[in-house]
Amino acid sequence: MHLSESCSLSPRGNIQILQINNSFAQAEIALLGAHILSFKPKHDGRERLWLSEAAIFDGKHAIRGGIPICWPWFGDHPQKAQGQNVPAHGFVRTQTWQVVSCVENSAGTQLVLQPTTSEGAGFAGQTTLSLTVDIGATLSIKLTTTNIGQHSCSLSLALHSYFSVSAISHCRLEGLSSDYLDKTRAMQTYACPSPYVFTQETDRVHLCQPQQVTICDNRGNIDIAHAGHDSIVVWNPWSEKSTSMKDMADDGYQTMLCVETALTQGYQLQAQASHTLQQIIY
Repeated sequence: MHLSESCSLSPRGNIQILQINNSFAQAEIALLGAHILSFKPKHDGRERLWLSEAAIFDGKHAIRGGIPICWPWFGDHPQKAQGQNVPAHGFVRTQTWQVVSCVENSAGTQLVLQPTTSEGAGFAGQTTLSLTVDIGATLSIKLTTTNIGQHSCSLSLALHSYFSVSAISHCRLEGLSSDYLDKTRAMQTYACPSPYVFTQETDRVHLCQPQQVTICDNRGNIDIAHAGHDSIVVWNPWSEKSTSMKDMADDGYQTMLCVETALTQGYQLQAQASHTLQQIIY
């Protein structure tokens, strides 16, 4: 693995962590799951991502916080209801990824990573998968799937980003206006709240394609741009679920909000075609 001058590699628990420090920003990426853990632009020094203080770095479990990659399915696999042992959110987030390239350019540092394999139980597609991360004044993440087979394959996927907020009860979302499916209420459809604030467990799939959503927070706004998506997922576990998670502090829900760039509606990737899901964080 050849790393550019802005990058270094060090262990945390049983996981290797890439540390990037260039003229524009500092960032961290775990090779387990190509999981972005931190992004701190230098123009304001403010951390954009939330990482659980109880996150597990044993190399076996997915890391709580940052930007997990959900692929080739999002949420529970349909076969779970039939008793099949398939992990939630797919199988690449617990694989060790390889750094394919790492280069400096005028805008910062670009890394390309690929998983050990894009084959696994519960997925019949023949694909390649890569993650391109550009770390500069903004953080750009592109997850590209290429169907190298002779038949189409069905995908659902997400960049499951956890954002750091000063207090969940004091922040709001702007840029969403569509109805949503509420996973806490049997996937019934509800109108988008206005203002969009948080007072309870939130697990919503907004079936819309906004170009940008903004988290308005007392510490400063976070702008999140999206491309290649059919949905925006908004999640906060609130107190009861936060208490039940071994990799999350009891009060962890108070300082985080997930705004996820996602394909949730069963995207059909045609043979020999590619799809890129992108999120840009300002």
